[in-house]
Amino acid sequence: MVSTAEGVTLIAAETARLKEYLQGTGPEDWQLDSPCEGWTVGDVIGHLGWAAEFFADSISQARYGVTTAPEGLPEIGSMPAAEIPDFIARMAKEYSQFADTELLQAFSSSVDRLDALFSDMEDDEWSKECWGLRLLRPAEDYVTIRISEVVIHSWDIRFPSDPQARISPDCLPVVLERLPVWLNELGLAEFSPSEPDECFRFQTTGATEFQCDVVIGEQEDEVEEVWGGEPDGEPTATLTCDADVLALLVWGRLQPAQVLADGRLNVSAGSGNGAEFASWLSR
Repeated sequence: MVSTAEGVTLIAAETARLKEYLQGTGPEDWQLDSPCEGWTVGDVIGHLGWAAEFFADSISQARYGVTTAPEGLPEIGSMPAAEIPDFIARMAKEYSQFADTELLQAFSSSVDRLDALFSDMEDDEWSKECWGLRLLRPAEDYVTIRISEVVIHSWDIRFPSDPQARISPDCLPVVLERLPVWLNELGLAEFSPSEPDECFRFQTTGATEFQCDVVIGEQEDEVEEVWGGEPDGEPTATLTCDADVLALLVWGRLQPAQVLADGRLNVSAGSGNGAEFASWLSR
């Protein structure tokens, strides 16, 4: 896990790369469908711009002890959780539509404001509680959230014009931290293999070496992340793929059945076989 200071540096670098890329795009590119269902490329740009504004508003208020909602945003608990995704999508589209042909200028202004605020924060300010759509959270949480948002949405923006688009290697370790969340969302607790105490290992090739063991026990299932070096013991089976592929899997841009079928995710036997786990993943 990166420190807050490291995260601020990663965000600034990734944002600069995205701004440079966007200088070569125009309204025709912004109308292309993105990998975010129902969102155009322009909507994704709008989302990153709008989110930068509300992150900056929330953190700026928190520096003075204010945790109420910034102007135009709902108070915590006033909006049902099920309605929040639609609200976020609406705000992204409104930002993009309002900016119109000046979208890149608006985006640059918004992200520059947030990056400047991140750089200006004192060490003791990162723990201050900030307003959020779902709950109060320390300011430092917005750094972790922003890294993943900028990295994954940068790919969303590039992919329609460049199907070979890659994720920044420097940021892959951060976005891969979502793997336990992804597995839990898939319903890991409901996976019941025929043999008890099995261990399925995810490992990556390519730009980032990442290893993560999924331990299926009699009491509960656990996900154990291992960075660098070999984990203890031989796994039941190992699932191997490029780091980019795993990142896009855990962020919902690829589907397990798809990458298992085309060979981008390979399952190899260890002390047992991974057929049951692969079948559960691709169901």
